Amino acid sequence: MEASNKSPEMTAFLDQFSKAAFGRTRTEAIELGVCVDCGQPAKDFRDALSQKEYTISGMCQSCQDKIFGEE
Repeated sequence: MEASNKSPEMTAFLDQFSKAAFGRTRTEAIELGVCVDCGQPAKDFRDALSQKEYTISGMCQSCQDKIFGEE
């Protein structure tokens, strides 16, 4: 999966923020197929919207549910 397309400045900001917060960049996490937050494999998503969210935030389904709530 590829990270969603963002401006170079936004990508740099998000990577710097996620590195400080989680110890890994959003870009690295998505390239490796892991969650930026928990570091677990990010492969099973509830639906297409959750999978798209992963390309935006780098969060697995479980971490998305913690942040946004479960349906």
